[in-house]
Amino acid sequence: MTRSVPGGKLMPLSMVVFALGLVALAVIFALYASGAHDLPLWLNLSGVLLTPIGLAMGLVAVFLQNRRRA
Repeated sequence: MTRSVPGGKLMPLSMVVFALGLVALAVIFALYASGAHDLPLWLNLSGVLLTPIGLAMGLVAVFLQNRRRA
């Protein structure tokens, strides 16, 4: 019988959220470099919010996994 580790499912989710934030930031930089202005609000917010949220979720997942082992 295997036990699920707290934070075990949180880590892949945090990686996806962080990656989506990085993709949004890359799109924002590419659009600005190509001369686009007045980008949609949802694009700016997704880049600014998803990256730190994904990082924070990853830190919580690591904390939960290490706490369970100790």
